Amino acid sequence: MRLFILLLAGLLSVHSLAQTAEFTENHKPLAFAPGESLSYRFHYGLINAAEAKITVKESRKNSDWIIDAEGKSTGAFSWFFKVDDHYRSQINHTTGLPNYFLRDIQEGGYKLHQDYSFNQSDSSVTAIAFKGKNDPKRALHKLQGAVYDMVSGIYALRNIAFDELTIGDTVSVPIFMDEEWFDLQAVFSGNEEVKWNGQKWSCALIHPVIQTGRIWRNPDDLSVYITNDDNRIPLLASTRILFGSIKMELTNASGLRSPLEFAPN
Repeated sequence: MRLFILLLAGLLSVHSLAQTAEFTENHKPLAFAPGESLSYRFHYGLINAAEAKITVKESRKNSDWIIDAEGKSTGAFSWFFKVDDHYRSQINHTTGLPNYFLRDIQEGGYKLHQDYSFNQSDSSVTAIAFKGKNDPKRALHKLQGAVYDMVSGIYALRNIAFDELTIGDTVSVPIFMDEEWFDLQAVFSGNEEVKWNGQKWSCALIHPVIQTGRIWRNPDDLSVYITNDDNRIPLLASTRILFGSIKMELTNASGLRSPLEFAPN
């Protein structure tokens, strides 16, 4: 959905290269596993605008894992802007790096389809894309190293050991999106307690690096809270934009790899 994309756009509005080799060589167990399901609700101001569900499952063909993300507009928001988006990232279950990515979105009258096949061994991506009823275009892209798609890249942030960072540290993840390669960067801003499901949760607060001016006024206008337990779930995200505010909040979490932990009252 467009609200989801707008938050992702903030996460992906980055433009420098740093720490990527160190990050992609980290083969510790991933913070998530097949069976996990996360549901989110999006608010545009006071309006409940959209819902999203992200599930992780095993591939039926090989040892890969599949991350499926679906988002749909809801209620009155659908009356003037209907959204039906689907993303699928097929990842190596050890490294978290993608082998295949699908993006199929319908937003108002806009339709876009993208298929990316990743060859991480030679740092290349075969991209097939088309808009609406246009003919598909195929292109081969040679990259500068291992790379994530927009979904596996967000999930890669969950494997960062935030407890080893100090306030002001910057982490980065290499991303291939819309047939361009760049770095997703986020600044660690310390820990905060967030109330969810009747409990207080200790969360790492990160501010993805964004480009101010066209949508955002200040560099810290996009905030993401990730739980400090072993699951490292994105619990809440919010952004102030020039024409309003958007909030994403977790509504349900099941099938998690590790037991939930929360801060004492």
